[in-house]
Amino acid sequence: MNAYGLPPVLPLHDGDPVELSQYRVIGRLGQGGMGTVYLGMGPSGPVAIKMIKRHLATDAEFAVRFRREVASARRVHRFCTAPVLDAQLETEPFWVVTEYVPGPDLARVLREQGPLTGSNVEALAVGVATALIAIHGAGIVHRDLKPANVLLSPFGPRVIDFGIARAFDTSGGRPTTGMLLGTPEYMAPELVSGGAVGPASDVFAWGCVVFAAASGRSPFASKTVAEALFRVVNDRPALDPVDPALRETVAAALEKDPADRPTAQELLTRLTGNHEADAKAVSGAIKLDLTDLVRTAEPARPRPVRRFLPGAAAVAAALAVAGAAALYGISETPPAPERILYSDAFDNKESGWIDNYTGAGRFLVGVDSDEVRWASAPLRTDLDLLLVESTFSLSGDADARGGIFCDFSPEDGSRYGLMVTRNGHARITEFAISSSTSLTADTPIPGFDAGNVRFQAECAREDRQIRLAIWVGGRKIVDAVDGHAPDATARPEVGLMAGRGPAGVNRTEASFEDFTVGSL
Repeated sequence: MNAYGLPPVLPLHDGDPVELSQYRVIGRLGQGGMGTVYLGMGPSGPVAIKMIKRHLATDAEFAVRFRREVASARRVHRFCTAPVLDAQLETEPFWVVTEYVPGPDLARVLREQGPLTGSNVEALAVGVATALIAIHGAGIVHRDLKPANVLLSPFGPRVIDFGIARAFDTSGGRPTTGMLLGTPEYMAPELVSGGAVGPASDVFAWGCVVFAAASGRSPFASKTVAEALFRVVNDRPALDPVDPALRETVAAALEKDPADRPTAQELLTRLTGNHEADAKAVSGAIKLDLTDLVRTAEPARPRPVRRFLPGAAAVAAALAVAGAAALYGISETPPAPERILYSDAFDNKESGWIDNYTGAGRFLVGVDSDEVRWASAPLRTDLDLLLVESTFSLSGDADARGGIFCDFSPEDGSRYGLMVTRNGHARITEFAISSSTSLTADTPIPGFDAGNVRFQAECAREDRQIRLAIWVGGRKIVDAVDGHAPDATARPEVGLMAGRGPAGVNRTEASFEDFTVGSL
């Protein structure tokens, strides 16, 4: 540990590489939708190595786009960025080596210790603006600037992952129906409404990041993706938490029309008061005071493993897992998705849903006799870490249930139902062809309103385990881990579901207002 809180390094897992070319792999730094980030040791010292997931590397179109973006990223000047040092993108596994920044990311600091103080906010504002000058100068748009992509070192902030989000984009720079690239609370309005992506989109995100550094949250912080997107397009946030010296510049960056925003160079001019400010010279003078960020790293805790047992023993084991799942850190509040994979307000009958799609702002799943009815979303993705959101109402018997499902198994395999009941309980169940297994107890939901359920669920496949969680109204209610899922090898499938309870008599109806899938 040092005075500025090194990112925690986790042990390597079975199957992780121990050597990649000239780099020795030491441990894990994190994992996301694109792959795993490792701490490595190279000829000149420590580096960060991002290894791309195999299913992405074998996608020919993705591979072409990713090679192009990495080639562009290698042209970015080093000031206030973590530069790309090396890459292997011709044979599997794909990996990219960047400078290792010995400091926490801004998101971690805001989460654990709150807003930055003193001159650190101004230093961060200047440093990130300087990084954008370098990034835009190489012809790149970051597209996903957010606190998690800003690392804090005593030598100033370092922006990472610039341009990487573009590798997921198949639309030539314009969002396609149902897909948004970016983090909702930090996305520019033009990205939400289908406009062109450009440097001004990063300037808008810069304003959000500076506001977050000063306040601890995005100016468009919301409990659901739909709310965040609405606020980005329509709200003009009060900037009271921002220092008056920065407030006018942040307000300019947050203009709804990209043509009204300053460029990154103009941001630097406003911040320094120097019309001839040189980004490289400025970057060398930026310092962050991180002496208050001392944090003792906690050792990694082993993940619990659940094995299926017959009868009541299976339920008991599942309940034990549900409690143990909290040990490895499922958040009490829903995580923010890295990007939106699919979003539907159910106002267009052509978007691909098959059954019961009214096209009038509602999707209805009704059950008269079948125990459970499923409606699959028109989404194809190979990503393993998903956050699914929906707002819906539920009618029927007291134990009528509705929610979402996810399925990682081949055809005719098992799927997971993440549900609430009309009488205000949450439950996670595994459904097989002719049986079902409760992975959690029926857990009460405080303040539950069956007429307005704001529902979020995590479905994540990682290390041969399936991680599941339910949040209602922004509060975690229940979670579970299926630690024995050898058949969970297929492309993920997600969708909506409803069912009658065991003693159900009346028709169950789950009426869904929206549906969003994001990657974690």
